[in-house]
Amino acid sequence: MSILILDDERDVRESLQIILELAGHKVVTAASGDEALGYVKDNEINLMLVDLSMPGMSGEEFLRKVWDTAQWPPALVITGAAPWQTVGLIELGVGYIRKPFNHNVLLGTVETYLRKGGTRWE
Repeated sequence: MSILILDDERDVRESLQIILELAGHKVVTAASGDEALGYVKDNEINLMLVDLSMPGMSGEEFLRKVWDTAQWPPALVITGAAPWQTVGLIELGVGYIRKPFNHNVLLGTVETYLRKGGTRWE
């Protein structure tokens, strides 16, 4: 399974990548929404882990751009933002994990969303 990590913080990207690769996943990382859009366009991505608050294109803007296409890879927002700030995304079927995250919760949630496949929760 291929997982995209989009986060402007290098340490977060690297720690998520290590955790997910040790669990057997193929991982690509991006530091900006524009960089991540290229990965989604050119590769089959099974799950996106997206930081909500980033300079330039926000995580929400990135997700809406991806989902304007026919693709619907599921997504998890990983953020330090308050849960009420993700309500609009949760309505679209986006999962939410708060930073700092627990490794076991992260892996369990990732597995749930990978099983869900490329459809929204509807």
